[in-house]
Amino acid sequence: MFNIDRFDSRILQALQRDARLTLGALAEAVSLSPSQCSRRIARLEKEGIIEGHALRLNPEALGLKVTAFIFLSVDKGRMAAPREAVAELLARDEVIDCHTVTGSHDFILRVVVADLAELSRFLSTTISPMAGIRDIATQVAMDTLKVNGPLKVVP
Repeated sequence: MFNIDRFDSRILQALQRDARLTLGALAEAVSLSPSQCSRRIARLEKEGIIEGHALRLNPEALGLKVTAFIFLSVDKGRMAAPREAVAELLARDEVIDCHTVTGSHDFILRVVVADLAELSRFLSTTISPMAGIRDIATQVAMDTLKVNGPLKVVP
């Protein structure tokens, strides 16, 4: 855990809302000088608190209308290295997120595809043939209410 003060917290909150803020606008929003903000941002990046800057795209505007969550259980006896086996899935463009989880499944994938037919193809040609998969459960999102909300930053 890194030492984050109230100014760092304000900077992180502001940048999560709008990563394109100019240094001047950020400085004004957090009541610091632009040079102080710049130094703090550089430190937060060096410490790994800020991992990068990304662009969010609208999936529907790109024709990607189906978001699905795929729950995978693996047979550890047939799959020597589950994380390595799942690594091939991580390289697929359809896979947006992958998490190891507790409970009845080992992994949860979030995939985004054009339609249900593409989801079916992905399941049947990519996931089902994988050696060591014990169980696959899929849930399709009906509507997305919030994506990539800001993290709570406590000084």
